[in-house]
Amino acid sequence: MISKLTPEIKEAVANQHGGPLRIEETDGSYVLMSMEVYRELMGVGSDEELHASVQALQAGHKAHQQGRTRSFRDFLDELGRKHEVPG
Repeated sequence: MISKLTPEIKEAVANQHGGPLRIEETDGSYVLMSMEVYRELMGVGSDEELHASVQALQAGHKAHQQGRTRSFRDFLDELGRKHEVPG
């Protein structure tokens, strides 16, 4: 966890009205946003909801890294077959 942001990063986030801000680094891309923007985007009110939201994102990321996910298109196709919706 980052304990301090550089003044340049703080200014860039502020210029984006709290983010989200995409940051390109040599080791990859990152997205940064203010807590207020995150709460608004994710519909998170209480601290408990915030904690649950972050845990869910971490679990989803881990599942993706482990290959335990599938494409949204595959899911929609299966859902259509299950409920006999013409594709």
